[in-house]
Amino acid sequence: MKQSPRLDPAERAELARLLPPPGDPELSRVRHRLLKDAFLQHVAEPPAVRSGPRFALLAAPVAAAVLVAAIIGVAVLNGRTGSGATTGADSRVAVAAGDATGVALLMDRVAAVAGREPSVPLNQGQYVYVRSRVAWLMINGDPGSDQQEISAANSVLDRVHDREIWLPATRGDEGLIRERGETFGLSGAEPNSTYAELPTDPAELLKRIYAETEGQDSGPDTAAFGFLGDALRESLLPPAVAAAIYRAAARIPGVVLVADSVDAQGRHGVAVARTREDGERQEWIFDPVTFEYLGERSYLVRDTPLGKAGMLTGTTAVLQRGVVSGTGVLPR
Repeated sequence: MKQSPRLDPAERAELARLLPPPGDPELSRVRHRLLKDAFLQHVAEPPAVRSGPRFALLAAPVAAAVLVAAIIGVAVLNGRTGSGATTGADSRVAVAAGDATGVALLMDRVAAVAGREPSVPLNQGQYVYVRSRVAWLMINGDPGSDQQEISAANSVLDRVHDREIWLPATRGDEGLIRERGETFGLSGAEPNSTYAELPTDPAELLKRIYAETEGQDSGPDTAAFGFLGDALRESLLPPAVAAAIYRAAARIPGVVLVADSVDAQGRHGVAVARTREDGERQEWIFDPVTFEYLGERSYLVRDTPLGKAGMLTGTTAVLQRGVVSGTGVLPR
């Protein structure tokens, strides 16, 4: 039996610094990501992570581009709102205006395309493989500091880098992560089969998500949108579940359409987004013609103790998904 990793006093102090102060049990998305990343730097096996879904979407007809143009409007942008991040230094974006108009129409179109995708069978002993380009906010300060809050002085955007994950199809098998040239065993992760159990009716799905995330994060709508975003990141969804997720997201208060966003690969797309109470916006980015999920981007929309408006806090780009026979095996 594997024993839990032991942390020395300095490591425990760093992790304690990332945890919320007494009386504040909530972890913001930024603080949770920083905590997880700090832990991964100290142990050979990362803690269980909840991964999310992606799958290849069918190419949409050329008329789809006209649909997106009608949704976002030709004159929404005066110019590009961001650039493809390739290094940690490229960590600021222009804060684009969001508009609730058109969210339901776009998500319905994305859902319709996703729902037509053929179902991929997943059997016992198989793994969902996802290859991405990612960068998240990292600790960049004195590990011995007793500072409780993450701030602009002790955080920096990591360099965009490759990430590969092998997520077990069913419970009981150990997964694998390759990132920054290192390989980690992934024990106790939620298996991909969990997503097959989600309701395929958008209203029922949203009701279940609100119930399961009750009391989490900074509010029910924030928690629900975050849950769905996790489901879109690293997994392989049944088509009917994917369609339900997109339609459910359109029903969450505060979700807006952003006319132009950029993923970690530099690909431009249209996005749906929601801003957290702490001022961080999370965007899901879609190809404006095929409606394929490209990745996500998060940044501050207003000045906060963490940084100035436009500070990029995360960027991803999904490059490949597939089903393989074992950890370390690549799709053909």
